[in-house]
Amino acid sequence: MMREETSKGLRCAWALALVVAALALASCGSGSGSGSGSGSGEPMTSAIDLKSPGVEANGVIKPSVSCGYGSLWIPLEWGGLPEDTKELAVLLARFEHVKDGNGKKLVVPFADLVSQFAPSEHQLVANVLPEGVRWSYIGRENCVPVREGQTILLEVFALDRVSESRVLNRALATRLTEEALTDPEPKESPRSPGKLTNDTAGIGRLFVSYGPPPPEQSVQASK
Repeated sequence: MMREETSKGLRCAWALALVVAALALASCGSGSGSGSGSGSGEPMTSAIDLKSPGVEANGVIKPSVSCGYGSLWIPLEWGGLPEDTKELAVLLARFEHVKDGNGKKLVVPFADLVSQFAPSEHQLVANVLPEGVRWSYIGRENCVPVREGQTILLEVFALDRVSESRVLNRALATRLTEEALTDPEPKESPRSPGKLTNDTAGIGRLFVSYGPPPPEQSVQASK
């Protein structure tokens, strides 16, 4: 009788130990590390707070900010970055929708990508680039005579690896703009596949546009 009770007690103890072990394993698998999904190991992209001191609250570029012939002519400021950020890249893309048959299609006449910013950078002065950055662009019309109504996409990418070959082409600029228009306000989500975004641990996004020119510019343009 004593032997049977001892055997039964041992079975209960083993069952309890298995339950505790299972719960411990489940708890370990439910945590989410930096840049990964909930236990899935899927790389994630977080949101970065991006703003510009040269843009009004309604997204209209201030009259004091004029289009320059430098690479990035709109000043930018961004907040905290993911811990695994190794490189920053900034995109400026001027885009429009043009008639295409019975519908419209997205066209990006000009875009530039400046990469290899140090992760310690948290602002960009208009038309001033830190030493050592790489610059790649498409199009020749950074500044055009009639600017009112133009829409510009500004993005900062926190990248988890450094690359010497981040080259912008029209297909990439169009894809990045399409993705931005699909999700104007980025939030934590699985990474987008493809060049650049596959390495993106965090992204900040801002849409801005030109308002009417200052009165003195309007008078000069009419002469």
